[in-house]
Amino acid sequence: MRKNKKNNPRRTGITGLLFTLALLIISSANGIAADPPGIPDGWSDGFAYVNGVRIHYYHAVPAPGKPVIVMVHGVTDIGLCWTTLTWKLQNDYDIYMLDARGHGLSDPFTSSDDGETLVKDVVGFVKAMNFEKPILIGHSMGAATVMRVGAEYPELARIIIMFDPFLASFNPEGRVHTSRTPPGTPKKEAKDTTQSEKSSQKLSVNMFGDPETLVAQNNYSFEDLVELGRRQNPKWDIVDIKYWALSKKQYHGAYTQEAWQAMSGTMKTEDALARITVPSLILKADASPEGRKANEVAVKNLPLVKLVHVDGAAHNLHHDELEFTVKALNDFLSSVL
Repeated sequence: MRKNKKNNPRRTGITGLLFTLALLIISSANGIAADPPGIPDGWSDGFAYVNGVRIHYYHAVPAPGKPVIVMVHGVTDIGLCWTTLTWKLQNDYDIYMLDARGHGLSDPFTSSDDGETLVKDVVGFVKAMNFEKPILIGHSMGAATVMRVGAEYPELARIIIMFDPFLASFNPEGRVHTSRTPPGTPKKEAKDTTQSEKSSQKLSVNMFGDPETLVAQNNYSFEDLVELGRRQNPKWDIVDIKYWALSKKQYHGAYTQEAWQAMSGTMKTEDALARITVPSLILKADASPEGRKANEVAVKNLPLVKLVHVDGAAHNLHHDELEFTVKALNDFLSSVL
């Protein structure tokens, strides 16, 4: 007897697969954001018990025998925010990317934390993993963190690299504005604005606030966050945008004034840059002639520190100008390793 085609499980499976692929193609064509991305192929993740908490980390494709790099992100980001840069470097370095305390999958801040805590977390991680003089790379708050590690623990790292650290007076703000216009400026919506765009325009991303505010932004839809990231950062790779969006959903940082003081205290670097005793690189975002001059003055008479301004780049310079960033890193590292 001839089998009924609709009862053929193999045919049904193929039909289902084709239907799923068709939906994915249609969704992609319509700009619909996918679910939050997972870990890149070949990477792994884990936890280290450090300084009283679990610190979560991502490990790029293993590179045994190659120099170890430990990457430390900025406020509200996660280790995966380093992905596109790490892809460019992972053949030559064994790279670990931390989720800072209160970020990503690491444990939250505790009532006893202070401005030394995040610095000690990095030191503790390096020791827990038995790394021998790794290269430390940090961005923003992470740049301040590794700067202080270099100053306060001079035997720990062989090289310190800082992406857009504060080099002038420190004035921390508890809010990251999601608009490039001044806060409070009315926004005009174009007639052809999509519903997703309208929804994302209402979002604001905060470093510090009451628990209800911070948890509310954890509940933003991934799709709206991706749309916000695409609109604000047109130079970024979509991979960077998606991990940026994921990081905002995972952020569980400064629920209290004490926790914010611990984070902001980390960024009070004072004379730390001058006390670093290993080769150091600072990549700074683009700036006015006056701003560049101030940065140059800040590193004057520091022979171990090389300063490079990244033309056309904002604070997230490794996202804005990835290829330049990679070249600057490779040029510097080849000169000091």
